[in-house]
Amino acid sequence: MIRLSRIVAATAFFFAISGCQKDDICPEGTETTPLLVIDFTDVQDPSRLKAVEGLVVRATGIEEDYLGPTNTNSISIPLRTDQNFTEYSFVLNGGTDSENEDIVTFSYNPAPDYLNRACGYKIDFLNIEVNVHSDEDTWITSGIILQENVENETEAHISFTH
Repeated sequence: MIRLSRIVAATAFFFAISGCQKDDICPEGTETTPLLVIDFTDVQDPSRLKAVEGLVVRATGIEEDYLGPTNTNSISIPLRTDQNFTEYSFVLNGGTDSENEDIVTFSYNPAPDYLNRACGYKIDFLNIEVNVHSDEDTWITSGIILQENVENETEAHISFTH
């Protein structure tokens, strides 16, 4: 009887450890949900990049700045994956007496893309649209869609002229 219980215990132990697998780890370099890439260009020559002085970027309704103040001609920002729009505040001359805030809404269709068990899903953003809310002192003169689908971060998706 003791011998039979040892055999049963050994067999149970063998099946228990043989069912274990190496942890699933998402490999480095796997595509993830892409950021929206925005270039800032000169209103006089839209083919020329033009840095924004003291740029501050924050999602509306959130106190904390996502970016800035910084001088840059290109940024990458996240879009919400749980809604079909994201609204940001873009501030020119952030932190100075001449701050100028523009509110911009990005609308899109989130498209989940299953990668695998370890990595889960990434979200692509299809049919992106941009709306710069006008006010009496709008510094972003236009939003030009360069790529209507946000599927990677290799090139700019939108260009803001200023």
